[in-house]
Amino acid sequence: MKAYIFIKFEPDANVEKIEHVLTELQIKSIELIMGPYDAIVSVEAEDIDALGKLSRRVRMCPGIRDSITCQVFS
Repeated sequence: MKAYIFIKFEPDANVEKIEHVLTELQIKSIELIMGPYDAIVSVEAEDIDALGKLSRRVRMCPGIRDSITCQVFS
């Protein structure tokens, strides 16, 4: 199951530290962007429960203010 997680950082967040923490969570890719979100993270999980757990772990990372997970259907 593939999904994208759109992330908003805290204003004073250390982006390099966040990227390092996210790579430890088996994130496939991290793209820093401009717009309403600060980053898009590509993830893959076994099932919807594993995706939920991964999404919660991302949201709990220090420096992350908010996130939304969008499952890919294809």
